[in-house]
Amino acid sequence: MRVRIFESGNMKYFSRFGGVALAALVCTIAIPAFAAEGDSVELPEIVVQGESENTVNPLSGLGSPVFPSGTLTVPGVAQAQEELSLFPGAVSIVPATKYQDVYAHNFEDVMDFTPGVFARKRFGAEVRLSIRGSGLSRSFHMRGLDLLQDGVPYNLADGAADFQEIDPLIAQHIEVYKGGNGLRFGATTLGGAINFVTPTGHTAEAENLVRLEGGSYGTARIHTETARVLGATDFFAAMSANHVDGFRQQEAEESIRFAANVGHRFNDTAETRFYLTSNIVDQELPGTLTLAQAENSPKLANPGNVALNQQRNVRSVRVANKTTLVVDDGATLDFGGYAGYKRLYHPIFRVLDQRGPLAGLFARYNLEGALAGHRNVLTVGGDLAWGEVEAKQYTNLSGSRGALQASGTQTSTNVRLYAENHFYVVDNVALVGGLQAIHSYRKFTNDLSPAQSDATDFSSLSPKAGVLWDVTDAAQVYGNVTRSYEPPTFSELVQASVFQFVPLDPQRAVTAEIGTRGTSGTVAWDVALYRAWVRDELINFTVSPSIPASTFNAGETIHQGIEAALTLDVGALALGDVLPEGGRVLFEQAYTYSDFYFDGDPVYGDNKLAGMPPHVYVAALRYKSPAPNGLGWDIAPKVEWVPDGGYVDYANRLKAPGYATLGLEGGVDLAKGLRLFVDARNLTDKNYISTYNNITDAATAATNVFYPGEGRSVFAGLKVSF
Repeated sequence: MRVRIFESGNMKYFSRFGGVALAALVCTIAIPAFAAEGDSVELPEIVVQGESENTVNPLSGLGSPVFPSGTLTVPGVAQAQEELSLFPGAVSIVPATKYQDVYAHNFEDVMDFTPGVFARKRFGAEVRLSIRGSGLSRSFHMRGLDLLQDGVPYNLADGAADFQEIDPLIAQHIEVYKGGNGLRFGATTLGGAINFVTPTGHTAEAENLVRLEGGSYGTARIHTETARVLGATDFFAAMSANHVDGFRQQEAEESIRFAANVGHRFNDTAETRFYLTSNIVDQELPGTLTLAQAENSPKLANPGNVALNQQRNVRSVRVANKTTLVVDDGATLDFGGYAGYKRLYHPIFRVLDQRGPLAGLFARYNLEGALAGHRNVLTVGGDLAWGEVEAKQYTNLSGSRGALQASGTQTSTNVRLYAENHFYVVDNVALVGGLQAIHSYRKFTNDLSPAQSDATDFSSLSPKAGVLWDVTDAAQVYGNVTRSYEPPTFSELVQASVFQFVPLDPQRAVTAEIGTRGTSGTVAWDVALYRAWVRDELINFTVSPSIPASTFNAGETIHQGIEAALTLDVGALALGDVLPEGGRVLFEQAYTYSDFYFDGDPVYGDNKLAGMPPHVYVAALRYKSPAPNGLGWDIAPKVEWVPDGGYVDYANRLKAPGYATLGLEGGVDLAKGLRLFVDARNLTDKNYISTYNNITDAATAATNVFYPGEGRSVFAGLKVSF
């Protein structure tokens, strides 16, 4: 693969992975030099949770690790579990320890046991990401979800986001707020919000960490971390450098991701933290295949992608600040801002060359106290996002820019205000009410055809109501009804080569959900049922495999489903006399049922919506050995079963076939601070369909829209912490 960097508006080649790896090592070798040895504070050690009553809550799970306490600006895992248990809806926490023994390259690798989150790889770090059908029809990039880092908004101002810029290895834990539960951060989308919480000098696994990985398809990655606590100041920095030749032709990838934060605690009531992230991501695009090609020759690339040398290359930098003040007993104020710059060089049907700044402000006030003699928890907040993109399109000359075909400026402004209140009518029952207001502005200036310039805005109020019942300290039942509102992004408003606004309405929905979560002895569960009545759903369909999808508003659609996770302590239930003392066998399962369909559409009637399989089931039987002196090992055979791949077209003439894959993961502590792990996938070398682009009617449209899944692969890694 030819990796490209930007210089003075032109492209030039730069060194391959050897130089990338060397750069990553600087993170561990150079940064600690700034910290005097005598000033550093040893980081707390991660230990395994026992069965003590005071650590159990509805989201704690079975045998979860106990992490060090967080800080004012960045809470720890246990604190996050307590906070999320206040929500009367489906929420999840994914600690980084859940994927410590896997090659965590994209969202699919870290979200596979989070029910309701559909993440399927297209290629490289690019996945099809959807929660409850959010952005269902879009198989590229992301829409319908809010991404955050430590509560700081990460989306662009028009609502779109690139999750490839977030390295899963820099997360301490990941918080998932499904549907209307994303109101905590002001999210109004159908899917909700995902918050990546990064380590700090206080919560990092070690003062220094190096993780080396390699495996199938020319995969090599080095990840380094360094962390220190220097009195009232702490810092954390991490860098990942990755090279992959790819399972398919035209799928090579190289990337360097850097993330750092520095925090200072002025006193027990005030703390500020500054963030810096930077990304270099170069990804070749193999494109889609026919069903026969994907099932019989999955390593092929689409010939058009090869001829045009299609790629997606990103350069981005971002700085942010978050400050937390304890303003009174039970009251905290979070506020801050962010700014960044991003460039996208994207040779596809044309060469898309986009660049521009972004900036934003946010504030959240949380008050826990008493109202009329009852416990009351109030959250009030708001955020402002602005972005401007200089968007140009050129003739694609095998990946290089030819003649200028289109030029314009995309300006977005987004303002949101929100409030949510939990009022406990009795000690264990809370009534929840919320309201969110949004105003979005979109302006497009066409440099070559000024008459096609345009501007529009969108405004709405979205209420929320819910109830939360704490059945026990470790079990809850909940229900809520929320409204969502999603203005179209620029990808929908300015479609493909149509360089002017397309008339589109915002997508609206009302979602009702009920559920329960908890832990009881040898069982942990999390089950939610939901139904969303959607109006003007933004539906994408592909007119040509080489041209981005077109978008239209559907009439009325229904999204309904079940999200269920169940973990059983099989060792305690049935193997107590066989297991060595301290050993555990956990049976982990996650199931997602998705039933999405048109509701009396004049063209498609009550047909199923294309884009997602109706059933997805994943399971692992995980053995954890005793860990004397903190040294142990674990192994987990895994299965993923998709009995029906779902419809590819809205006319419901073509389905993707189902599949089942087997995997195996495990790790062993060779010594204190030295761990070896192996991640083996698709052990039977099954040819299967990972995901696909949506089309209107398979009888009339081109059907080379399938992305094949990867064949048998094995990855291994060594983690050294000191």
